[in-house]
Amino acid sequence: MVPFLLGFTALYSVLALLAELDSSGRYGIAILAAVLLAALVVNGLLDRTRPTVRHLGLGRPDHRAVLVALGLALLIQGVYPLVGLMTGATLTLKSGWPWLLLGIFAFHGLAEELVWRGYAFRRLRRDRSFGAAVIATMPLLAATHLPVVLTSGLTVGVAAMLVAAITTLPLAHLFELGRNTIWAPAVLHTAIDSFKLVTVPDDARQVFSLTLAMVSLTVPLLALVVHSRRPVAKHSDRSSS
Repeated sequence: MVPFLLGFTALYSVLALLAELDSSGRYGIAILAAVLLAALVVNGLLDRTRPTVRHLGLGRPDHRAVLVALGLALLIQGVYPLVGLMTGATLTLKSGWPWLLLGIFAFHGLAEELVWRGYAFRRLRRDRSFGAAVIATMPLLAATHLPVVLTSGLTVGVAAMLVAAITTLPLAHLFELGRNTIWAPAVLHTAIDSFKLVTVPDDARQVFSLTLAMVSLTVPLLALVVHSRRPVAKHSDRSSS
């Protein structure tokens, strides 16, 4: 467990430090490249093998997992008109949003999922049941969202920690449904963080944050309705990562 935690700390440190330089996602592709390199190094040191991107969860996914993630991602976007109806506020897309969306997918989608599912969940799943691996992953992900309490206040921070912990279940399910790949979780993760594309008026910000948290806690759980066609083999880097 100590090597696992050291590896997780190393990968999260790279992710967090780069996020401090730019949390908007505009440099998401560069952040993804750095995290990918770090993940290859950490996995290589821990396994004493030469890992490939497939071993990190970047192989070919099951198309059903990606389609489910896309459907849920669209449902999550309903938070914007919902908040508009609730508050009367006008939420607008930021300039250059297509490039920003690509960066958010690279950063919050792929880079974070490389750490959360591609590293943490995958390794914890090796000698645990699905449920046990999910439960073991939850406190790690919740703890990484503690800084939100300092930057956005207790209410929003606790909501962010709850979202991170609870969505561990559906995102891990999509990881396994997608042949142990991070593509489907990355799509859904990007949808949750798509708020970075939108300008929210100050007087609607609190309502928006809490509504987004509620939607992000509930909608992803619908992924659990879709079952894998076949049992998932016990995880190992050689056979299923």
